[in-house]
Order: sequence, then structure tokens, then C-alpha cells
Amino acid sequence: MLCFLCGKKATLRLKKENLLPNPRFVLPSISLGTAPFIMQASESFIIVCFNSSLLKYGGDIAVGAMTICTSVLNFALMPLQGLGQGAQPISSYNFGAKNADRVKKTFFLLLKSSLMYSSLIWSAVMLFPKAFAAIFTSNAELVSYTAHALRIYCGAMILFGIQMACQFTFISLGNALSSVVVAVMRKFVLLLPFIYLMPHVLSANKAIAVYTAEPCADVLAVTFTAILFAVEFKKAIKKIR
Repeated sequence: MLCFLCGKKATLRLKKENLLPNPRFVLPSISLGTAPFIMQASESFIIVCFNSSLLKYGGDIAVGAMTICTSVLNFALMPLQGLGQGAQPISSYNFGAKNADRVKKTFFLLLKSSLMYSSLIWSAVMLFPKAFAAIFTSNAELVSYTAHALRIYCGAMILFGIQMACQFTFISLGNALSSVVVAVMRKFVLLLPFIYLMPHVLSANKAIAVYTAEPCADVLAVTFTAILFAVEFKKAIKKIR
């Protein structure tokens, strides 16, 4: 295959000069990939912060419940990421082709689909938290504790459809800066301080208070993302009309 691509019979031949990284193409690609990188890389750091606080206030059972909560949340987010990544090529192509109507239709279809899914999975978690907890453990005490914590931790999961639809559309439109801003806002600006602040605000049960950091941060993050997206999306559509 390599010999053919380098030979004279190939219509488009591989050339040494074309294999060297070109900053004109590499740097924009890196900037667009920064937001998803931050989303994934920050998870480990945030989990360490959660676990250290929960170990302090709730002990091993609270840490065990947190492991299950994050697993359920990641399970819920994967299809949303799939929807967003599936819509990206359509949005990007039509944005490049200056087809504003199709860009708008693609976004609103993605938003509707994401909200429908996030509403369904949120309803399932709220109605059957023990069923989700029982997937990961057979310990009755841990299942009971996790069921209560899961309802709190995933309290704002219904809004994730908005967050993911906006964030992936930012990337589709080449708006790397806004995509990075919303990723940093949710994890570092909002969630991280709330992990350490909530136990002092809701002091009746400090371990459960730590779990409330997630929905509090999510509500504020989605509100910020929706407002920023409304402004930036309107600007982007005006450019291609």
C-alpha cells in the first residue's frame, strides 16, 4: 500500500514535504480539541477532590457511593457525547458551505434529541436509584446510601442535553475559545469551589452536602453556557448569511 501511494500510478502521491506538520493546520486542530481534552482530563482531578472531602465527612461508604455515582453519570453522558459527535460533521460542513438554515436545523435537532435522552435517563435515575446502585454492588447498606446520594448527585442531569448540545456545536462552528470557556467554567470555576463550600453551607449532613456540589454547579454552568451560546450562535449565523 505504501509503495503504491508513493508510486507513479497513484493520483495523489505521498510526498515528504506534505508529511511535515504545518502550524497553519495543526494549531487550529489543537485548539478545537482542547475543550474535549479539558472535559476528560479534569474528571480525574475532580474525583480526587470529591473523594478526599467525602472520606473526611462520610468515610469509606461515602467514597464507595461516589464511585458508583460517577460511573452512572459517565454512563449517562456517553450517548450524549455520541449524539454531539454525530452532529458535528453535519454542522461543520453546512457552516463551511454558508448554509445557515441547515446549521440551525442541525443544532435544534441535536438539542431536542439530547434533551429527550437526558430527560429519560434522569427520570430513570430518580425513580429507580437502587436499581442503578445494585448494578455495581450487592452490599445492602451501600446500595441504600448510594440511592439517596445518586438522586442528589444526578439532580441536574436533565439539563445535560443543553450543555452537551451547545458545547459540541461550539466546536462544530470553530469557536474553540467559547468551548474551552464553558468546559473550564463547569469543572474548575464552579464545581471545584462548591465541593469544599457546600459542607459549610449545609452542615447538617456534610457528606451529603458534598454531593450537592454537582447539581449546584451544573445548574449554573448550563445557564452560563446557554446564554453564551445564544450570543455566539447568533453572531456565527450572521457571518454566513
